[in-house]
Amino acid sequence: MFIETLAAVALMSAGGGQERAPVMGGGQERVAPRGDYRDSCSGEYVNRGRLYADCRTRRGDIRGTSIELSRCGNYEIRNNDGLLVCGPVRGDYEDRPGHGGGGGGQGGPGGGWGGRASITVYRDADYRGASYSFQDAIPNLANSGLNDAISSMRLRGEWEACTDAYFRGNCRTFRDDVRNLQNWGMNDRISSLRPVRRGGR
Repeated sequence: MFIETLAAVALMSAGGGQERAPVMGGGQERVAPRGDYRDSCSGEYVNRGRLYADCRTRRGDIRGTSIELSRCGNYEIRNNDGLLVCGPVRGDYEDRPGHGGGGGGQGGPGGGWGGRASITVYRDADYRGASYSFQDAIPNLANSGLNDAISSMRLRGEWEACTDAYFRGNCRTFRDDVRNLQNWGMNDRISSLRPVRRGGR
């Protein structure tokens, strides 16, 4: 009886530790969380405890989406029609439907992109080096002299940055100033930029 009691106590202790293990924080935060989302998402990165990625919908569109990692625990993260999910937890969209679907004249004046948005891009990290400011979409940075040469950015509004001209390749949405694009895997890789459509709140 004594041995059985000890075994039960040991089992309960092990179970309790297993419950707490999924809570991620400090040094245990994973840069590339587990899950099959990687099969249909790209550009994933972790910032302040959230996983961000560009995920493909069933129709083939690309949606910017994010999910809070601390809520996922032992669940694997999946792409559900362009939205990051884990178990019963649904993430958030970072854009409006149809975002990232290609160039097609969406970037010109009057094309629906936020008129007050602006961005200043810098050749070097920490907002140093040659710089250039834009207010409208830039389908091709070749003429600016900063194609594949941007290392930091200051933003007003949300902007989408893509590794290829005409908003193709790996695209990512930014909301805040970026001191060093190396942290997002896009240092010296940006070839097109455009403001993100505003969703009604």
